[in-house]
Amino acid sequence: MEGFIIFSDLKGYSKLSEKETEIFFNKVNSELAKRIQKYFDRAEVFNTWGDAVVAVFTEGEDAVDLVLEYRDFFNAYDFESAGMRSLLPRIGGHYGEFFVYKDEVLGRANMYGSNINTAARIEPVTRTGEIYVTREFKDAIENLKKPLTEVKFDELGIVELAKNFGEKELYRLYREGEKAQLIDKIFAMDLSASFPLLPYASSREQEVLDYINRSQDTEILKSAIYGIKTENSSGAFLVQLAGLSKKFGMYREAIECINNLESFFIELNGVQIYPYRFNQEILKLKANCLSRIGEYGEAGDIVYGLWQLGLKDSDTLAMLAAQYKRRALINDEGKENQEEVNFDLLQRAKDLYLEAFRRNIDDYYPAINAAYLYRLLGGTEEENGIKLARYVLDSWAKREGENWWMDSSLAEAELLQDSFNESYQRFERALGLHCPDSFERSAVIEQINIYGKLSGKGPELEKIIFLLRDG
Repeated sequence: MEGFIIFSDLKGYSKLSEKETEIFFNKVNSELAKRIQKYFDRAEVFNTWGDAVVAVFTEGEDAVDLVLEYRDFFNAYDFESAGMRSLLPRIGGHYGEFFVYKDEVLGRANMYGSNINTAARIEPVTRTGEIYVTREFKDAIENLKKPLTEVKFDELGIVELAKNFGEKELYRLYREGEKAQLIDKIFAMDLSASFPLLPYASSREQEVLDYINRSQDTEILKSAIYGIKTENSSGAFLVQLAGLSKKFGMYREAIECINNLESFFIELNGVQIYPYRFNQEILKLKANCLSRIGEYGEAGDIVYGLWQLGLKDSDTLAMLAAQYKRRALINDEGKENQEEVNFDLLQRAKDLYLEAFRRNIDDYYPAINAAYLYRLLGGTEEENGIKLARYVLDSWAKREGENWWMDSSLAEAELLQDSFNESYQRFERALGLHCPDSFERSAVIEQINIYGKLSGKGPELEKIIFLLRDG
């Protein structure tokens, strides 16, 4: 069926003390229930999670009445007299198709559907004390058989939804007698013209990029890279050249492209703007390439800078861990530190990989790297490496065939459990299926080669390394 989907929560709820939470449920929530009880039976689905309310109505008037009633209750509530800190409502609304089913666990109706997910992503971006709804919600209300003259909608423009759920055209819903807000006009302003547009790669540049991709010829790529110093190349061209260089294992050439990108500027009314100098993805690429040529200090400095700037995701953590690991295992000449391994750095790298994995439990990359380091650290840690490798296999074996990194990680998980024949067979299938480029092969070979030398398992791994180099 189609209907009006409502999500609400209360900003500040998660910071309540245990005593305040008790007051909320025994007093505030009890008063709220009396205020909105009339809507329970009118909804197709009505549910709560802690401070959150979720409701779906087929009648637009019921949906509007509920959100206004809910908003007014909390905006006017005397929390100080109740003995607790204030809670501010945020309410999101959307209109669309949804599906109702009998929830056998709860013994009542429940719902699902993509429009339910959309509504859930609106509430977190709503200003406190307000109601934000989509254009679909607004249009459905304005097209009711019996018009609702007591409500108005102010345009907020295109707003990015929570959790990278895309963008939606949103409106602020409020009562007829209330004032429009200046901030709503600011929200709706299109400020994109204040920022310079980055030029696309020219048709000639795109032809060069397509030719390099088809030919897979590193000499052609080198001539393109070193020719850009005298050409008026676009930033888009340089970005793609840098990526191709890394793909072909040409790390110094990739850095050459990035250095050119960092000096690339656009002039806007006499002001020079450097659009690529602090681009996070380009900085990550530069750090990766720097570490591959042994410039660990500069690479680590870039990644730590990204962390300080707020890029505290699992990917950044894993990159920082990789810098520690390489610094611990490889000397300034780019050779393995077989006799002077820095185990303190290895321990730190392992902990960072584990933290990256904890932050994103769906990411196998930090998991397999932590498993390697557990085994290299030895002692009581070694058994944890075997268990973590087993976890990788148990969790992601069904995704075999997805891409080279997935399949090589599964093969490495077999290797870390000393299942060398199984590892070889997985690598053999992965090579035939994915045809990895030189960077993808070399990264895995280096990892296995170091592990073999430091663990004493080099002879058992020779067959696998030979397959990866020449298979």
